Amino acid sequence: MRKFKNDKERIAFLEDYRNEDNGWQLWKGDMDLQRRWWRLELSGWIFIVEEQERTFTWPNKHKTWIVIHWYILPEAADAPFGDYVGSRSMALAKLKEIGKGAKNE
Repeated sequence: MRKFKNDKERIAFLEDYRNEDNGWQLWKGDMDLQRRWWRLELSGWIFIVEEQERTFTWPNKHKTWIVIHWYILPEAADAPFGDYVGSRSMALAKLKEIGKGAKNE
């Protein structure tokens, strides 16, 4: 388990979800829907970030990927991952919880 010193490091890790060197992986992509899902398995939990490609017209026309959903689910989930919708704040709290559990082992 990766060790984090503080919330700043945890948030940086979560925001860097496209970095496969940190354990994240591009799990699924659907270019017809302009969506993709990034996945991380960590200490019995699965974190999923769903992105959608959007076109913006200001200040100039450009396309970019934006986060539309976070999911946090146990590896032994008994429902579709969509039932475990969360947020980055919830993912941050789960990282803290996982870190505390690792310290107690």
